[in-house]
Amino acid sequence: MIYLADKEVQRRKRLAKEEERDNVVLLDQQLENVHTFDYLGSRMQCDGDQKADVKHRMDIAQSRFSSMHHIWRDHRLPQRMKLRLYKSSVCSTFTHGCEAWDLTQDVTRMINGFNSRCLQVITKKHFRDTATHPDFNLVAAIRRRRLRYLGHVLRMDPSRLVRRTLKAYVCGGENPPEGSLLMDCDLPFELAARQARNRQMWNAKVNKIN
Repeated sequence: MIYLADKEVQRRKRLAKEEERDNVVLLDQQLENVHTFDYLGSRMQCDGDQKADVKHRMDIAQSRFSSMHHIWRDHRLPQRMKLRLYKSSVCSTFTHGCEAWDLTQDVTRMINGFNSRCLQVITKKHFRDTATHPDFNLVAAIRRRRLRYLGHVLRMDPSRLVRRTLKAYVCGGENPPEGSLLMDCDLPFELAARQARNRQMWNAKVNKIN
């Protein structure tokens, strides 16, 4: 007898339930049920798993990085210029929509691995720990962007839908999204909401994250 891992069993049960869902009809047209779709450059999954989106953005950034290989190999260009191009072109491509990413250990490992490989090609050095290079620490940059977005949402009127979703529980999820965001600044929700009202103070706190 073959025993499946708990996650695999749960995945199959979830897929079976999704197949049993009632069809959605809009303007006499039946909408297709899909497990994954792309929206505004991000890859969405029905189970909320964001590793697919991270991998999607990584593939796009890797393609951009590879298309610039002649720049990375050009010995006439100073390394400082190459690093600035990497940051403005490749990193910005990779982190598109990163405000919604949940920085789990797996996702963090994927981000650091990609960043280290790219820096190794550009500098011809091996970066074991990208955290020692704050200017190119993508994980820290993503945390700062997530918190800037959180501050923007917290300054909204509490009746706004986006603000209300911070305290909402997603079907099949365990915790509301505000918990994942607040881990980056180590503040309780109420205190973060008060501090975010002062934009300058909030941005100063965000900029200290490295």
